[in-house]
Amino acid sequence: MIQRIQTIYLLLAVVLLAIAFLFDGIWTGAAAAEYAWFVPVTMGLLGLAAAGGVTAVFLYKDQPRQRGFVVLLQYLTLLGLALLIGANSLAGGWGSLTANASFSTWASVGAPIIAYLMFLMARRGIDKDIKLIKSMDRLR
Repeated sequence: MIQRIQTIYLLLAVVLLAIAFLFDGIWTGAAAAEYAWFVPVTMGLLGLAAAGGVTAVFLYKDQPRQRGFVVLLQYLTLLGLALLIGANSLAGGWGSLTANASFSTWASVGAPIIAYLMFLMARRGIDKDIKLIKSMDRLR
């Protein structure tokens, strides 16, 4: 099951995106009160990225497809993070959010950022595997 280090990165990204759901600091803020679409759309995007991260682990036999899927997950995570930051900026600015910020607020915002970095590291690991396979095919 564990092909290389990218599996660990993918699973860490899934755990980090799940952490964003556990803490409700950002989901009950000004953006959630002002925009009705904010919570379902943002949670949907981040949840889809988390479910895709689990799916990407099982695509280890087809590395180019796995790489493309991880790139898609990076875009979903960035889009969810942009909505998270943009809606909170429009709703009342980060000043009101960070003035009384707790750990749950920072965890809700920081977890998707670190998850994106984990997806990036997984993509780099997949790229290394693709290069290794191509070099082994040249030797045959």
